[in-house]
Amino acid sequence: MTIVVAHVSDTHFGGPPDARRRAEAVLDHLLALDPAPDVLLVSGDVADHGLPEEYAEARAVLDRWPGPRLVGTGNHDVREPFARGLLDVELAPGPLVQVLEAADFRILMLDSLVPARDGTRIDHGELSADQLAWLDEQLGSDDRPVLLSLHHPPADLGLGLMAPILLKDPEPLELVVMQHSHVVATLVGHAHTACATTFAGRPLLVGGGCASTVPLDAEPYPVVWEAGPPTLAFHLLHDDGRLTTHWRALPWGGEA
Repeated sequence: MTIVVAHVSDTHFGGPPDARRRAEAVLDHLLALDPAPDVLLVSGDVADHGLPEEYAEARAVLDRWPGPRLVGTGNHDVREPFARGLLDVELAPGPLVQVLEAADFRILMLDSLVPARDGTRIDHGELSADQLAWLDEQLGSDDRPVLLSLHHPPADLGLGLMAPILLKDPEPLELVVMQHSHVVATLVGHAHTACATTFAGRPLLVGGGCASTVPLDAEPYPVVWEAGPPTLAFHLLHDDGRLTTHWRALPWGGEA
């Protein structure tokens, strides 16, 4: 049976004035599907400022999803209110790593958020040695197919805006992934674009941007294109181990 993961990223509740309406449009689209996707994955930047009221708004929208979901942190998020507001947990010290278990596959969620320093948000991503050791242990303990997720892309995507704020020092992550052949792909957000490249010899797939789009440098759009349509991805994990991804841009702003 083909497994379908609906991948949404960068909702930025509390940021653009239409952020909630965009997220609601994405949920409307997903809830209208028959059959529904098996899992909803949200790969970070749920909130724009990391405020409790932003997570309350996000929770009101995301709770419409009736099935399994996995929601990770991004550079705009703040761990403590994120954990309380979306996961109903008190955060232990350190990164917020998560696992979604299913009969035939797993999703492992890393936390590449770097906490703010002196009140200034840090936009690049980092993974600690402890987090990488956790990942290696998880991958070594179970040979079911794994989709790995984190917010920050660990490879350049050809976008000038994103180049300085990707995952810092991605080589240790690459070494861990290369040791485990059952990692099917790495699913990320942050770049606000629907695109694909490779990392550690596997697909590296950006889920798109719910709140806005970051176009190519040469395109005749704003650097952050807030009028662009909400985009999302559908990842289809087939019985034979192949992964197929479909990106979808939803009608927006009166455009058909």
